[in-house]
Amino acid sequence: MARKPKTLLGKLFAPFGSYWLAVTLLVNLFLLTWLGTLEQVEKGIHWVQEEYFESYFVWAKAGAVRLVLPGGYLTLGLLTVNLVVGGLVRIRKSRRTIGVITAHIGIALMLIGGLIEHKASTYGFVELELEESKDQFMEYAGWEIVIWDASQTSGVTEYTIPSEDFDDLAGSKRRRFERDELPFDLVLSHYMLNSEPVRAVNVGRPDAPVIDSLFLRELPREKEEEHDITGVYATAVYDSGASTSDNFLWGRIPLPWTVEAGGKTWAIMMRRKAHDMPFAVRLKKFTKDDHPGTPMARSFSSDVIRIDDDGAEIPVHIRMNEPLRAGGLVVYQQGYNQSRKFPGQYTSTLAVSKNPSDRMPWVAVSIIALGLLWTFMDRLFGYLRKQKSRNARAMPVPEDVKKEQAA
Repeated sequence: MARKPKTLLGKLFAPFGSYWLAVTLLVNLFLLTWLGTLEQVEKGIHWVQEEYFESYFVWAKAGAVRLVLPGGYLTLGLLTVNLVVGGLVRIRKSRRTIGVITAHIGIALMLIGGLIEHKASTYGFVELELEESKDQFMEYAGWEIVIWDASQTSGVTEYTIPSEDFDDLAGSKRRRFERDELPFDLVLSHYMLNSEPVRAVNVGRPDAPVIDSLFLRELPREKEEEHDITGVYATAVYDSGASTSDNFLWGRIPLPWTVEAGGKTWAIMMRRKAHDMPFAVRLKKFTKDDHPGTPMARSFSSDVIRIDDDGAEIPVHIRMNEPLRAGGLVVYQQGYNQSRKFPGQYTSTLAVSKNPSDRMPWVAVSIIALGLLWTFMDRLFGYLRKQKSRNARAMPVPEDVKKEQAA
């Protein structure tokens, strides 16, 4: 039971610890999950995640009806405040509430872990051919423009522009990007989250500049965010004031756009955002077991060599529920594809997770379980004590004892 607030500040915060506020927020969270799941079928999980859970308010769709609901940010934020005020600050502190307080601490840790994961985690993949080594992984959805000196063959210095810096440049809106190390500036425009090159033949009026009879056409977002292919138009402006003609950078063009400036050839390319790993992985063997009589995989795994910075080589077997954990990364077996280099062989796709709160759910659930166990045992022993006392009072007194007492 919560204590009644005595101060003005306590009375102002008391409604935030209300039991009915907690019930309302949980019902709203249920509605967000239910309606978002229904809309996910049509628009995909990532769109739903952004619209329903990474927002303060959402225009939710319930059949033919539209509802304005508090979004995930607002709901979980208020739920956290409710948990702290009602379950930790205002609750009476006694032996009987130790378990409840402990369980609330576990729930608070779980919410904090979710916030850390949302703000600080990175998810991506690395695809390996047989005997190929890589020390970087690529994000599923994040993109970047990378610029480098095309004459370099080793120790290449890359200059990057993350998509967050230009993803608002829709249509003809332009922005100029400068780097002191580069003999030119890059002007970007016509950003498209998902796009494809299209021939301008028989197209009435393209919405973007035509380059060698091609232009980038914006497409609706894919249901799976990793299937979106980003595109943007770019112009290089030299220190002299001259500039190149427009060109477009598209995520699936395998060769970079080259620019001559400062006596060097510079390569410019759109790619998925890359992250360095504290070790390299080299694929030694990929194993795929099929269901009998079918080409459908029953299980698949990778034997890799983890190569640390000091040159040490450690063999690791990776499969679905047995990931590689090292250097703050978790590397899972995700999938496979037909090899482009070795006919009849497969490449191995490894999912890479960088999540500072990776172990937080285990800790939180353990604390919650401890709190619930304490509460259960306290109630059990209390019940047993009451029953023992009742039985003692109800037990009949033997006749010889009565005579003895009367004498």
